[in-house]
Amino acid sequence: MRTDTVVTAIRESAESGTPLRIAGRSAWLDAGRPVRAEKSLSLRDDSGVVSYVPGDLTLTVRAGTTLAEIEHATREHNQWLPLDPYGSADGTIGASIATASAGPLAPSFGLPRDLVLGLEFVNGRGEVVRSGGKVVKNVAGYDLSRLLTGSWGTLGVITEVTLRLYARPQVDRSFTIALAGPEREITSLLHAFFAAPFAPYALELLSASAAAELELGSGPICLLRLGGNSPSVEAQMRAISRMADLEEVDGSQWERLRGLEAGSGCVIRISADPTHFRSASAKILNDPQASLFTYINPRRGVLRLVAPAHRTNGINGEQELGLSPGERLAEGVTYEVLPAEIWKEIAPTVVADGLSQRIKHAYDPRNILNPGILGS
Repeated sequence: MRTDTVVTAIRESAESGTPLRIAGRSAWLDAGRPVRAEKSLSLRDDSGVVSYVPGDLTLTVRAGTTLAEIEHATREHNQWLPLDPYGSADGTIGASIATASAGPLAPSFGLPRDLVLGLEFVNGRGEVVRSGGKVVKNVAGYDLSRLLTGSWGTLGVITEVTLRLYARPQVDRSFTIALAGPEREITSLLHAFFAAPFAPYALELLSASAAAELELGSGPICLLRLGGNSPSVEAQMRAISRMADLEEVDGSQWERLRGLEAGSGCVIRISADPTHFRSASAKILNDPQASLFTYINPRRGVLRLVAPAHRTNGINGEQELGLSPGERLAEGVTYEVLPAEIWKEIAPTVVADGLSQRIKHAYDPRNILNPGILGS
């Protein structure tokens, strides 16, 4: 598929008023609200590297290119794209940007919007729009790349993306730390841990249920990833070892963690000031709800609560975590996956404000691109 094919499909739909379901490889169709469309436009066959300049650490790919294909293309030059959204490496870069999906590496390397240098998309009129550029320093006009990131395909169909790459670290090692003992001791350890002078690539606190599913123990743990040159990693390991016992694990555990949400009936993301999690994490991680997977990124201030299909009825993020009304930690609750029939009741819309509606009308006046996926 080429951009002109997307242009033709959108113009035909706009003329006939036929809504389109925009998809990559359709791996995440259970996320987001139901889409009111009978016709689909898939970008899964629109893949491949357009240009790669290792000296500039930039890569331009078609939107249907998978994260696994990007990993393969950049490895030869000892580079990588540190974008690890929850889900599978078979997900496409276009869908990852459109949904603004991020994972454990986000606090160290940035969100999807920080890794996108420029993109090409086709709006609801069938017009091709390009934003940004193919160099790291590019400041011109409105930042449409950030506008499209996280728009869930409602403003335009992303067809091409230019990405910022990073050099691969000399050393990349992963460890676990058991978080056993009374809540007071765990809280004290976490406070000391986050005050220590080290900068992990990734750090997640996992509930006992999540750790057991990954076969990393029977209690809550800290999953830690250290990267950089050898002296730096060794120094960080020594600093951490003074506070807790490190057990090295295979780096593939991060991919397994990201895949825990496959087939889940409900995924809730709770955001708060990162400092709040340092006090509440011990209680949350000892949650007796064994059927729920809970993992916390205390550096970013994000908690993910994952429930299988049979646990979705009446689920409430903070109640499920055992927090009383006086212990509310959330500044924002985002439902990522829910059964289709309860979206309207729990989270009817996120774009009811006038500004969002005006932007939508400007880019997709006939409302043919993923109508309903954001609730309107």
